[in-house]
Amino acid sequence: MARRRGRGDGGGHSSSERWLLTYSDLITLLMVFFVVMYAMSSSDTKKFNALKSSLQSALKTEGAGTNLIMEYSGDRPINKPVPLDQVKDEMTEFRDIVQKLQATIPNPKDVAIFIDERGLTIRFLDSVLFDLGSGDLRPSAMPLLDAVGTVLKSSDHFTRVEGHTDNLPINTLQYPSNWELSAARSIAVTRYLIQRHGLDPHRLSSLGYGEYHPMYTNSSEENRSKNRRVDIVILRSERSGGEVAGTVAGSKQIQ
Repeated sequence: MARRRGRGDGGGHSSSERWLLTYSDLITLLMVFFVVMYAMSSSDTKKFNALKSSLQSALKTEGAGTNLIMEYSGDRPINKPVPLDQVKDEMTEFRDIVQKLQATIPNPKDVAIFIDERGLTIRFLDSVLFDLGSGDLRPSAMPLLDAVGTVLKSSDHFTRVEGHTDNLPINTLQYPSNWELSAARSIAVTRYLIQRHGLDPHRLSSLGYGEYHPMYTNSSEENRSKNRRVDIVILRSERSGGEVAGTVAGSKQIQ
């Protein structure tokens, strides 16, 4: 007669401990996972440079292509503290720029100038520089930009030209959306300052924000006309090289 196995037999004891194998495998996998995560989180300059050199060699980048991977740096310029005396010097310089602009701009009512934590902003409504829906500078815009270009030529600050539109949709062959229109206007101003006044292109950047950084709600034509604008922002030293925020509230109006 065949013997029936009881719970106390060796076979039953062996099956009850099989979970230990799964548990040990899980612990091993977790240990490997944390080792990999630690290795990924550790910044290694030599490994970074080796990776950069390897990619540059594989992609055969030359000239501007070497900027595909930026040089490793643990501290960006925007994070470095600016000496107090430098801040005072910049404020004095900004005040001088404002006085020069007020003295040379043909019609000061066409321009708003203010200073905030970003720097000095020179704001033009789009109707001053461009026709509605156009990215070509109006002839009447040249004297205004000439006054700005003359002042900027003596400054060594980085400068951003930012284009903005209202929320009315545009869909033409040249400008499929407000992104293209705002970018085209910003580029037109930037190109004029470079070609006409010889400003250093390395210190200029051009941005198009489309309709997404309004100053006012687009609830009326008056508000929409104020949102259609071009800002020329002379950046403070601590802002150079860093991304800037949107419209800054509470800025100090000069005129």
